[in-house]
Amino acid sequence: MKPTRRVSPICLVFMLLMGLTLEMSEAGVLLPGTKIEATVETPPTVTLDKKSFKTVPFDPAPSASQRRELEQAIASCVKTVEIQVPGGHFEASTDRGIVSTTGIDRENFKFWRCMSENGHKIVPVDK
Repeated sequence: MKPTRRVSPICLVFMLLMGLTLEMSEAGVLLPGTKIEATVETPPTVTLDKKSFKTVPFDPAPSASQRRELEQAIASCVKTVEIQVPGGHFEASTDRGIVSTTGIDRENFKFWRCMSENGHKIVPVDK
């Protein structure tokens, strides 16, 4: 068999149809609903509230044992909030009897309630 340089008309038609089929399927024309489009959804923006509370009775210079006890209660309540409100970004810290929190209202409420239930009453700081 001798190789020829001419391309058979059938091969040309076949290659043309394959090219058109590929373009049409990519455009979603050949099989409607098969076009794949990537969409990127941005997560909803959550505003974290920063709040400050003071202990009741307020002591601006608590003793070392009172500070440790308050820090342990805060750590325990932060863990409780993380369990009750999964996926949140709640934080709490203390400085001289002032408890500062960062989180959404639901997290702040759960924290406040946990602190009260554990004998550490806190009230908002008047600014």
